[in-house]
Amino acid sequence: MTNINVLSTERLRALIEDTEATLKQLTVELERREFMQQANELEHLEEHMIGAEISLNTIRQFLAYLVNDLKDKQDKAV
Repeated sequence: MTNINVLSTERLRALIEDTEATLKQLTVELERREFMQQANELEHLEEHMIGAEISLNTIRQFLAYLVNDLKDKQDKAV
């Protein structure tokens, strides 16, 4: 980067304006990408919900297995 101490006021002002313009462009691009990502996630929401339901069912089955196993062990202990 150029040594800003030696820049003219006009050149410094121009650099600031360029930087602000670049920052605005980057912000717009970032917002566009975030919007597209959210839109993509919404398009696949049903798939995500099916995956979550499958995971929940797996957890329920595992908990039921644990409960039955515990009951069997308690019955054998009595």
